[in-house]
Formats: sequence, C-alpha cells, structure tokens
Amino acid sequence: MLVKICGISNGIDAMDAIRSGADAIGFVMGGKVLPVEVEPHAQTVREIIRKFPKDVDSFVVTHLTDVDDILALAEYVHASGIQVSEDIGVDKLIKIREKTARKIIKTVVVDGQSVDKLKGYEPYCDFILLDTRAGGYTGGTGVTNDWDLCMQLIKISQKPVFLAGGLRPENLKAAMDAVRPQGVDVSTGVSTYADRYLRKDRKDGERIAKFIQIAKSWRR
Repeated sequence: MLVKICGISNGIDAMDAIRSGADAIGFVMGGKVLPVEVEPHAQTVREIIRKFPKDVDSFVVTHLTDVDDILALAEYVHASGIQVSEDIGVDKLIKIREKTARKIIKTVVVDGQSVDKLKGYEPYCDFILLDTRAGGYTGGTGVTNDWDLCMQLIKISQKPVFLAGGLRPENLKAAMDAVRPQGVDVSTGVSTYADRYLRKDRKDGERIAKFIQIAKSWRR
C-alpha cells in the first residue's frame, strides 16, 4: 500500500513521516489554500526536498490552474511529482504531461461527474487521487469520502488510485477493506490541533506512524 502524507509545511514533520515509512510527501502550495492551512515558502520546500532519500517522492500539491505556473513551481522546488488538485480540464493536463517527466497525480472529486472526469484525465497522469470537496475547497477538508462510489471508480480506473478524504488512523483499515485502493493519502487526519494553535501546519508524529503502520500491514 502506497502512503502519501500531505499538507507538510516543515522539515521536522517531513522527516518524521519518511522515517515512519511514507512513500511520498505532499506540500500544498499555490492557489486556493484552505484558510486554516499554512502554505510553506517555496525556498523552504526546496531545502526540505533536497534532503529526501531517492526512494521517497515529493509532490507539489497545487491549486494553481495555469500550466506554466504549475510547471515552474515544481521545477523551482525540485519536486519529483505534481498533484493537480483543481479541475483544470483535460487539454491543460495534456500540456503538463507533454512538458514534464515528473510523476503526475490528478485529483478527482468524488461526485456525480466522477466517472467522466476520471476517464478523461487518466491517460495523462500516473495516479488518480479520489478526494472530497467542501466549502469550496478540494482536499484537506477532513470530510469523509463516499467509499462505495470510490470502490466503483477504482474498479474502472486504468491507473493506480489513492484514496483520500477524511482518513485517519481510526478508520483507515475499514476504508481500505471497503475501497481496496492502491494508495492512501492523509493530511487533516494526522494534523495537530490546540486551543492556541488552530492551524494545520504541524503534524502529530505518533499519528503519522500509526497511520503508516496500519496501511503497510494491510493486505488485499
């Protein structure tokens, strides 16, 4: 089971996730970032990625919609991959695919149009990521996905699929049993909250380790 820890904003949390066995780290940068999230500076992300082992992927998780802006950001921070979160249209994704050899994850919001979106995007990406949309924001909302619909989408997908949306250590095994994805992605479910620290810019190392342990011990 592939595991991606998303919403990372600092080197401490990134290295905690990597030591716990994460396959990929996501940095939310550019575009419509949730108000409770802290967008890391590109220079900071660049320095963090520089220290990554070669077998761990780094993804710019972006809500940008301009092709050149997306590619320039990924190039600057030296990310090994790009996660396109917004519904930018197939034509733009084709241009991104033509202009980069980086791995591409395309987010597909799980709703009544998911099948058409998935089939349109999948020829031009390496992975599909199924996520939720709430309050005008795609991903990072902590809203649990429709597992039944996700399972149907995974059955028709020709590319490996990450399940996201409201995952946390407490429900991860049930989600994997129900949906049977190729990968899982978490941000809010391993974030740290406190009365005086309400932003999601730190992660709980113990929850990350528990999440990864559950994911890696699961068998189809």
